[in-house]
Amino acid sequence: MPTILQFRRGTTAQNGNYAGSNGEITVDTDKKTIVVHDGATAGGSPMVTETSTQTLTNKTLTSPTLTSPTLTSPNLTTPTIGGTAIDEYIADTIGAMVSGNTESGIAVTYDDTDNTLDFDVGDFTITLAGDLSGSATVTNLASATLTATIVANSVDLGTDTTGNYVASGATSGNGISGSVSSEGGTFTVTSNATSANTANTIVYRDASGDFSAGVMTATSTSARYADLAERYQADAQYAPGTVLVFGGDQEVTVSTKSHDPAVAGIVSTDPAYLMNSALTGTNTVAIALTGRVPCMVKGPVAKGSVLVTGEDAGVAQAIDYNKFFPGVVLGKSMGVVAEGETNLIEVAVGRF
Repeated sequence: MPTILQFRRGTTAQNGNYAGSNGEITVDTDKKTIVVHDGATAGGSPMVTETSTQTLTNKTLTSPTLTSPTLTSPNLTTPTIGGTAIDEYIADTIGAMVSGNTESGIAVTYDDTDNTLDFDVGDFTITLAGDLSGSATVTNLASATLTATIVANSVDLGTDTTGNYVASGATSGNGISGSVSSEGGTFTVTSNATSANTANTIVYRDASGDFSAGVMTATSTSARYADLAERYQADAQYAPGTVLVFGGDQEVTVSTKSHDPAVAGIVSTDPAYLMNSALTGTNTVAIALTGRVPCMVKGPVAKGSVLVTGEDAGVAQAIDYNKFFPGVVLGKSMGVVAEGETNLIEVAVGRF
């Protein structure tokens, strides 16, 4: 073994081109490190210093302590830490970090067989309260359907409702009906009202303001029309204003004789009050018993003339006092009819 140790010194650039002698040692004044030469390799083999940046080639590090190392494209073939492969070491370290997980609702375990972390989120249930009821369980973070139901008798109108309200309504009483049970529904009331004389219906006035009724209990203080009439069976249908007498095949018939004491009266146009109104038959007529009614009268007649039956069928005339007999008087004229004329005028009916 040679006993001679030679020393030289120079910059990094100078050492980079220097092969030196085999075993020669030089000093790199830039890197402040020793360089060993083999007599063939330019630049030799620099020794590692504590503070310098070095390139490690074919080096074995046993339990090194690395403080903020910078590794530029390192070529690490199956590196180990403490005798454990570095990837297994990292996996075991992370597994130990999560093995003591205490978070509520989630569990994390480390599977060493495939170096994975297994996360398990606990199933949870959402439950509605207050005015709503219903629940849904979420399993494995999958989708869940929550169906809400409004609790009965819990909705306070004007407080916790908006928009349309689900309403329910009904009517009561005779002749009316109506109901609704839908959100935003329209409550419609119907009735069986009619202006005709119909049993078990509501009465309303027709377009003329009139209605018909059967037996009605009321207090009358006035009447629209002016006569009191009674219904009789007649031989035929006679027009209003016709003078009738008792006789014929039925109860009354048309007058044809002057000063007939069998006079019954005048066929009424619109009785203010009709007696015996329920009388039925083929021909029934309302005869004015008292009051004022239109009547066919043959002249000459003046206002106030006493009227009796005439020879013309159903026509009245002025009385001839020479033919007066009790019961012949029909009424008194309220109008004037010229001689030779027959007109419909107002007559005050009564036994004068």
